[in-house]
Amino acid sequence: MWFVILLVYMLKASSAVEPSCQVCSKFDYERLLERVIRNELTLKDTLDKITKTNAKVEETLKRIETENAKLNLAMQGLEEKKRTIDDKIDALVDTGAKNMSEAVAEMKTAVQSLVKQTAQEWDVMKENSSVPHVMFHARQTTTGQRSYTTNQDVVFPTVLINDGGWYSPITGHFTASVAGVYMFMVQFCPYLHKWAYLEIVHAGRALQSSGHKGEDVIVCVSMQAFAKVAIGDEVWVRISATSEIYHDDTRSTSYAGLLISL
Repeated sequence: MWFVILLVYMLKASSAVEPSCQVCSKFDYERLLERVIRNELTLKDTLDKITKTNAKVEETLKRIETENAKLNLAMQGLEEKKRTIDDKIDALVDTGAKNMSEAVAEMKTAVQSLVKQTAQEWDVMKENSSVPHVMFHARQTTTGQRSYTTNQDVVFPTVLINDGGWYSPITGHFTASVAGVYMFMVQFCPYLHKWAYLEIVHAGRALQSSGHKGEDVIVCVSMQAFAKVAIGDEVWVRISATSEIYHDDTRSTSYAGLLISL
């Protein structure tokens, strides 16, 4: 409406300023008024569109502000949750490290206790099952070849070891001072192209026998026997048939025994 008022005002001003025109007609003024009205309508439509657009922009800005506020709240919530999770993780790590340290300490204590207990049990076992040191080793003395007859005892006069003193270099017999399982060993060297027959005897009974014939060179052989021997039992070496035996420092005829178990 203010456009109409403006138009009337302009018409009055024009009438007051300009002299009356003989050529201008009423039709010209109507056309001018019509054009002004059309411009007013166009301007009003444009203004309405601008107003609506402005309203939409304001509404969009409000929604953006609202979403931004929600996003800020969500970010704050996430930060709070992150701090809570970090605190829980730190607490779990501290607790786990503490528990692990305690577990390692307990394990170390248990291992030390087990080692100590095992050592004590081992000491007891050694005390209860200790095998006395009974051992002897003797050999021939004279270098050269020697003849033996059947059932002749072989004496080994040179004593190398005689723990307990129960081997006799005079008789060649070993007398057991401790009951148990013994191992006995004899090494002998048959003379060139001659036979040698020896046996290990326990309480008059042969434990092991061996016979060998010498060749072009003198070669030594050995035999072993195991026996459960009682206290006072004797074990010795005996010739089971006529024999020819050789001895020197490098080819030794010898006799040995060892207590291996009670």
